[in-house]
Amino acid sequence: MGYLIHEVARLLKRRFEDQARVHGITLPQWRVLAQIALNEGITQVALAAATDTDPMTVSGVLDRLEKRGLIDRYADPTDSRAKLARLTPEGEQVFTTTRTVGFAMYEAALEGITPEEREIAIKALSRMRDNLIGQTAELEEI
Repeated sequence: MGYLIHEVARLLKRRFEDQARVHGITLPQWRVLAQIALNEGITQVALAAATDTDPMTVSGVLDRLEKRGLIDRYADPTDSRAKLARLTPEGEQVFTTTRTVGFAMYEAALEGITPEEREIAIKALSRMRDNLIGQTAELEEI
């Protein structure tokens, strides 16, 4: 089962990267754009946590997105050391397009799977995730 989960995730990632490349964006850039779209004014530290990436990597992604005119960075009014990020109109357009591509890719991957089967898979994978999170917490206590 673990191998199958890995293979599905790998293939989804590869398909998305192929489709995103057509629109001039990478998977790490998409992940950051998506988090900014969902959390306007998010900090670099919060972006790193949300994308499970280190802050320096996120900084490089933000630099590239800003140079392309997809995001704006501005000073945090409550912490002059921190910068916040928001999408530009062009960034919103790229986000919307790539999100549509992502939804279409997932629908193609789920072709022939009934809504009931989807719900069962979601519940099982959610429980596995929660079990692993719980194990991590338990191991940290030891």
